Parts: sequence; C-alpha cells; structure tokens
Amino acid sequence: VGHDAISDVVRKTLLTYWNTVSFHALYAEASNFELSQSPALKDRSMMDQWIISELNALIAEVDKSYNDFDSQNAGKVLARFIDDLSNWYVRLSRRRFWKGELTADKKAAYETLFECLTTISQLMSPVAPFFAEWLYKNLTDSLREKELSANSKFKAASIHLSLLGEANLDLINERLNESMLLAQNISSMVLSLRKKVSINVRQPLARILIPSLGKEIDAKIEDVKHLILSET
Repeated sequence: VGHDAISDVVRKTLLTYWNTVSFHALYAEASNFELSQSPALKDRSMMDQWIISELNALIAEVDKSYNDFDSQNAGKVLARFIDDLSNWYVRLSRRRFWKGELTADKKAAYETLFECLTTISQLMSPVAPFFAEWLYKNLTDSLREKELSANSKFKAASIHLSLLGEANLDLINERLNESMLLAQNISSMVLSLRKKVSINVRQPLARILIPSLGKEIDAKIEDVKHLILSET
C-alpha cells in the first residue's frame, strides 16, 4: 500500500470517524447526557432504526471478513459505514442534537450514535489497533470512572479485552436499508443535476420527476420522500 493510499484512508475514514466522535462528545457534554437504558428501537426515529439496522449488517459482514482473513473487505465496509454515519445519519439528525432540553428523542439520538461509535472502535481494532484503543478509551473511560459499565460491554479497560456482541439479525430491516439507499442515490443525482444546469441548492424546485421502476420501488421511495425533499 502506497503512502498516498494510506493518506487517503486517514483523511476520508479515520478523520471522519474522529470528527464524529468529537461531535458526540461536544454536544453530549453540553447537554449533560449520561448513558442509560435507551428506548426500544421501535420507539426511535426512522433514522435511528436505519443506522442500527446498518450497524448490525456491518457487524455480520466484518465478522465474516475477519473469519475469512479478508481484512481488506472489512476495511472497505467499515469506511462505507463511517461515511454513512457522518454524512447522512449525523448530518440529517443535527437538529435533534441541537435541541435545548434533553428530550426522549434527543436522548435516543445520543445513545444510538454512541452505540455506533463504540462498535466501530471494536470492529476496526484488528486493523487499526492503536487508533481504536485510543478512541475506545476516550469513549468509555468516564463510564468506568462512574462505575456505569460494570454490567456492560464497556467494563474492559482495553478494547482488545472487550467482547464484541454478535449481530442481531432481527434488527436488520432490509426494506428500510433499501429505502434509505434510494434516498441517498436520488438526492445525489438531483444535486448533481442542479450543479450541471447551475440551479443553486437554495432555489426551490417546482417538482422532481422520478421514472417509476415498479410499485415496490415506488413504495420504498414514498417511505423516504420527506428526506429526499429536505435534501434537494
């Protein structure tokens, strides 16, 4: 692997992940947030349900990759998830983190993001051992100081002594994952078209026409219509 390739991974993946950890730390401290029992997934927002679904799919795929001694694929899917977490989940959930009072929805957002960040640290630890250890300690040392981790997966002082839970396949929502991917792809295409014809993103569009690919795809797009409209 050349120096340029390593620099690219650091810039696009590791720094993106670190910035997301910093974002969580900054707003969690400002809100006096403490980890506790989070609401059931069915009671959380669509964005929370989606990222937890993707997280469990990630755990399953990375675990399989390591068992197959395919660290390259593990790194590839981790990078893709980190990009989705930062540039889609966090970006579209910012107002939830910025709310004044610590509402149930805001608390769910913090806990969902924390679960993703700590799990990513564990998943990347075989390929980035020192970086993963440093981030794990940043995320969990305060929990051990407050003795909040005694019965949790964060009781280990080192990430390399912690146990990664198995993927919960019941939490993987394939329809939601596919709907969100459609939202991402459609939004990207619309923004590219705006740029191509020099229509500023601040200028409202009268309508967006999407060719129908069948009732099933139409229904999945309808599920995330509000996200597409918000983005474009």
